[in-house]
Amino acid sequence: MPIFIINGAKGGTRVDQHQRNESNPTDVNTIYGRLLWRLQQARLTHGISAVLWHQGENDQGAAGPSGTFGWVNYQAYFTRLAASWKQDYPNIKHYYIFQIWPGACGTMPVANDRLRNAQRILPIQFSNMSIMSTLGIRPGSGCHYESEGYRVMAHLILPLVNQYNYGIEPKTSITPPDIKAAYYTSDKQDEIILEFDQTVTCDTDVVNRFYLEGQAEKVISAKDFGHIIILKLAGPSAATEITYVKGGLWREDQAIIWGTNGIAALTFCDVPISPYIKIRP
Repeated sequence: MPIFIINGAKGGTRVDQHQRNESNPTDVNTIYGRLLWRLQQARLTHGISAVLWHQGENDQGAAGPSGTFGWVNYQAYFTRLAASWKQDYPNIKHYYIFQIWPGACGTMPVANDRLRNAQRILPIQFSNMSIMSTLGIRPGSGCHYESEGYRVMAHLILPLVNQYNYGIEPKTSITPPDIKAAYYTSDKQDEIILEFDQTVTCDTDVVNRFYLEGQAEKVISAKDFGHIIILKLAGPSAATEITYVKGGLWREDQAIIWGTNGIAALTFCDVPISPYIKIRP
């Protein structure tokens, strides 16, 4: 089946720089306007059925118009952008986004962690969006991938495109594992269960990827059991949040969480840890 792909990217840009000029949508001085103008000239605006979005490295800092870190307004900007796409390309069926690489392009860890988490939970606002992890891409990247890395990205996203744009139902899971809950297992609060949306596996060294309220070396063991990972702590903890993978402190040769489908789990930041409840539903 012949397909048409048009590149609307521009390197080194923030999500706010991709917004539509409402007074002049085809303003060729804007990234959005140049893309729209080309598609209008090709008479293909109504033929666009999907958007592939891999962006966010430049939103990790505080250079945007709001003066705050990019993660604060990332979801709002993306939602506004998606509304513009839907107006100008009314036959879009699905959005496919990638969670960026940890510490991509060498920015500050906390801002990077929260930006990735904003991307992780963005699909909650959309009924037609899928997100893919880049954590397991080999060879990896400090900022940009080698050609083989981009080939892996295409391989990861293709089954989702087949499902949502071509109706090919997968026989196994084709999504990255995503955390659904974290909670203490007893009133001692020296053990935490992480629940995922699918079966996961991890190596023992993954303990070094977890941070309780930003603090390292609080987890001494990790064991996977189906959809859950049980973390044993060094001692009782009063932590109320947990982070998995810190940007700038992680390398591609280190242990991570994997789905049994071979896709790396999405990273998460400041996920609430629920207190122990004796009887769970």
